[in-house]
Amino acid sequence: MATRTIYLTVRLDIDNPKVEEITDEDIDDIVSEIDYEFKNYEDYAIETEICGRNDESGL
Repeated sequence: MATRTIYLTVRLDIDNPKVEEITDEDIDDIVSEIDYEFKNYEDYAIETEICGRNDESGL
C-alpha cells in the first residue's frame, strides 16, 4: 500500500452583503466550521486537514 502527502493552497472568496467588514474572528469561525473533505477518487482514499492560514498582508 502506498501513501503520499501533498500540500495544496486553496483560495476562499468570502462575501457577506449584510456586513461592512469581515473580521479575522469571522474568518476563524468560517474556517473552523467548513467541511473541506475531498471525495475519494477511484481506488484512492483522500483525507484532508486544515494546517493553518497563509499570510494575506502582501495580497
